[in-house]
Amino acid sequence: MKNKALWALCAATVSGVTLWAANWPTVAGNPQRDGWAQGEVKLTAANAKKIQLLYKHTFTNKAVGLNALTAPLDLGQIIGYTGFHEFLYTGTSSGDIVITDADLNYEFKKTHLDLKEKVPVSTSALCSGGLSTPLVMPGGSAPARFGGGRGSIALLWALNSDGYLHAMRQQDGDNTTIPAVKLVPTGSKTTGLNISSTNSMYVSTVDGCNGTPNGLYAVDFTYPTMFQVPGKGYDKPAQWSKPASFLTNGSGFAGAGGVAVNTKGDALFGTVASGKGEVAGAYKDTVLNLDAKTLTVKDYFTPSQPAPPTKADVAVAGATPAIFALKGKDYVISGDRNGRLYLLNSTSLGGADHHTPAFATAPVVAPDSDFGGNGIWDHFATWVDAAHGNMRWVYASVHGPVTMKFPGANGAATRGGIVAFTVDSTGSTPALVPAWSSADILSPSGPITIGGLVATVSTGLSSRVAKKDGTPYTVAEIEKMAKPATLYLLDGSTGAQVFTSGKAATTFATGGLTAGNGHVYLTTHDNTLYQFGIPEER
Repeated sequence: MKNKALWALCAATVSGVTLWAANWPTVAGNPQRDGWAQGEVKLTAANAKKIQLLYKHTFTNKAVGLNALTAPLDLGQIIGYTGFHEFLYTGTSSGDIVITDADLNYEFKKTHLDLKEKVPVSTSALCSGGLSTPLVMPGGSAPARFGGGRGSIALLWALNSDGYLHAMRQQDGDNTTIPAVKLVPTGSKTTGLNISSTNSMYVSTVDGCNGTPNGLYAVDFTYPTMFQVPGKGYDKPAQWSKPASFLTNGSGFAGAGGVAVNTKGDALFGTVASGKGEVAGAYKDTVLNLDAKTLTVKDYFTPSQPAPPTKADVAVAGATPAIFALKGKDYVISGDRNGRLYLLNSTSLGGADHHTPAFATAPVVAPDSDFGGNGIWDHFATWVDAAHGNMRWVYASVHGPVTMKFPGANGAATRGGIVAFTVDSTGSTPALVPAWSSADILSPSGPITIGGLVATVSTGLSSRVAKKDGTPYTVAEIEKMAKPATLYLLDGSTGAQVFTSGKAATTFATGGLTAGNGHVYLTTHDNTLYQFGIPEER
């Protein structure tokens, strides 16, 4: 009876209180993958010198290959039977979903996702295994829809290594009420679980792990509704659609975010390094526009320059596209393995010939050679500087030497760094104008923007993706080469370093960053979560 009463209380109150917090509900902050913590006001370039490590939390977990912890989701002002909380939701490689109190640093609830099918054991570094894809919940420009109607509930979703997608209550992580659905083949390597404003969910399979075809997998979810009278149960149960897929016949969708969803929720954008399709032909860092419901190709852009070859069992450089609005139109930021950034009109990605972007930069990094890992990685970030004429900024993570000359260079970025552009919209078509490059950062994660700051983490991993003869590294070899991760906060307008975590972390990172409600979070391979922010009196 207590459980059902809790359901009623949470259902009645949660949708009214989660809308106001500066949350982080998915990879790169929102379904558009723009990397911008738009509601964040506590951390700024002006007070960045006050930022420090506030705490670290070590989870009980055994890493699986290179996988340990996902980047957490951050949800503020959520109400449960113990009052208001700011919760973090972190996935562990062993299949636990752990809810921690972000303020008080304790584990509130832990849910173990039992395997429904036996998962093959892999010793490959590229296909390490375990739960590795960050969770997702409604957020960003997707409205905080919890089902509609009386008694609607707040959920988040987690994809386990057996390919089952679980719906979980935000208040306590319960996953027993709504049956899980089989979304991808068992043992798949997945990236970028995403959700649209119409409650469709998408995940990309990459690297062909355990024989899974690379591509995009999707399922629609219909929320349950529940009477707010204890003991009455559901008035309408949850429903999953039959899962659908779009296969690339080659590499998967690039980057940490899989695909980006436009603000209307009716179109998806993703980059495919290699493969072949009926509409776009041979893929070569091709940006596809897919219908969000049918997964059919509506439009595409393929760069005209030759691209470096790909090799089976070796990681491929690439970044998930980001979507932002400019003068009433949605534009897409993408990149290719030749080191160029592209600005694409979302309604005509490559013009009539599918090879003509709205704008293309010169290469910011030399094309990859000898499996050195050069390229644009993970995801982009963008930000509008309202204090300076609503100037639009775009940021990218580069592995390998930065070759483009930036007027605001902060030193020689020989191993990698963050590069920044402004968007000039004064002409008939917008242009990306080089602004600054950061100091040297080893294998930086995808950038995120917070109150005029740009955050990235030196993952500590070698930028190399294989030995010079193309032989993949083992997990042990990668761990031996790795350095401790370091968080960097940069001034978004100049690239000057305003904060570094120094030697706080003791091992490398693979999970990316989270920002929300006045804090930045980093997870590392030794199962540790770090919270950075400005101390507050309590």
